[in-house]
Amino acid sequence: MAPAPAGGPRAGRRSTATPVPRPMLSRCRMLVPAAVLLLGLLPLAARAQGQEQAVGEARFTLPAGWTGVPQQNGMWQGRRDFGGGQRRGGTALVQVSRLIPRAAGTADAVFSRLAGTIPELANKRPTTQGRGMTANGHPIRFDSRCCARRGEVSIGSDTVAIDDGAGTHVLSLISLNLRGDDARAARADFDAIVRSYRPRPGDHAFALQPPAGAGGLDGVFSHLSTGLRPNAFGGTDFVADMEVLVFDRGGLFSRAIPASGDGIATHCQAKPTDCGTYQLSGGGILGGGERIEMREVGPRYGILDSETKPLRREATGLRIGDTLHAQVPPLPANTRFDGTWRYFFASSGSTAFASGSLSSERLLTLTPDGRFRRTGFAGASSTSSAGGGTAGVTTGRRRPAESGRYDAAGFRLTLRGDDGAQEVLSLFRPGGETDDKLLVIDGNNYLKRDPAGARR
Repeated sequence: MAPAPAGGPRAGRRSTATPVPRPMLSRCRMLVPAAVLLLGLLPLAARAQGQEQAVGEARFTLPAGWTGVPQQNGMWQGRRDFGGGQRRGGTALVQVSRLIPRAAGTADAVFSRLAGTIPELANKRPTTQGRGMTANGHPIRFDSRCCARRGEVSIGSDTVAIDDGAGTHVLSLISLNLRGDDARAARADFDAIVRSYRPRPGDHAFALQPPAGAGGLDGVFSHLSTGLRPNAFGGTDFVADMEVLVFDRGGLFSRAIPASGDGIATHCQAKPTDCGTYQLSGGGILGGGERIEMREVGPRYGILDSETKPLRREATGLRIGDTLHAQVPPLPANTRFDGTWRYFFASSGSTAFASGSLSSERLLTLTPDGRFRRTGFAGASSTSSAGGGTAGVTTGRRRPAESGRYDAAGFRLTLRGDDGAQEVLSLFRPGGETDDKLLVIDGNNYLKRDPAGARR
């Protein structure tokens, strides 16, 4: 589903948002004293860790590992330090404003002002930006900016504005010297704070709650999507993805098969970005064509993107818009397979001064007596030219062979290794009850090898 259109003026263009009155701008600047935090890194008392926080009438939950305190100006500040020991670490700061009243201007005007509070980032083009609706129906807007420096400190920011009708709530993440896993962990914590944010009494933390009257579909449906996709090496890859839609009658859907077998509701609670809600309209006694509205969780903040398309029920599945999603039957209990299936991925490309490639192969052998064997390899290479010379690097790794017993039933493949390890993967065969030329295992396409080519 296409993301909601990005909002706000692009860098270098004049904003058409309603200007904020000058007296109110001074008040807005006081709400996010980023420069003070960056220069002083004010220490926070070790309190409020993992607890519910309050900013005026608003409430949110602070993840474990963070400390935070309310400030005298009505806002809230939190901090988490990363690294330590032999590893150079960084710091993440979260700031939550008190309600900025409607008299200060529109939510867009307030957001545009506060997103540029840090001088070094003010003129940076956002790396990501967008808008949508929260699970409580409040408009939300966000952007992320990276990267700037102040002395020896690298700086990035994520800014979110939520409009509750009475005014604007602004939440900010300021990243200082954060890289790799630390940066991802800080963003994940900030996403959790925003998802838990309840601006008004009666609001709830993020949860996928189908609207009244939603639901009515049931089953697993698949569609083969093909096309060209740019890669990290400057080239393009041909991709063939078996897209999945799993519906439950209560109004939830998922774009991944729950491997655990606990049902869509449990899966969506653990992995909300796989999921959404749906509602049917039209058809029946209402007449006209049937339609489906799908509200899908975006990649950040629990934002819900909505799209409505025509729906037609056909003998082999569901046609949503122009795309036929074929219904996939579950595997009978104690299903057995006989053969070797191969997953292979390769990507390559080049620019004026560099080229690179990577590849990965996985082989899975399943036998009628319930045994499995897995092998595989991964490799990568790169070359670069500079100053009249050429340098290259090639790496590769072969996956140790694994063997054991397997069980296949429903939409699950359970592998129990001879070493005692166990792994549960999603599994379906899109060709039907007897066609095993293609198995989709944990979202990846495994093609059956001819017996002559099965040796390795």
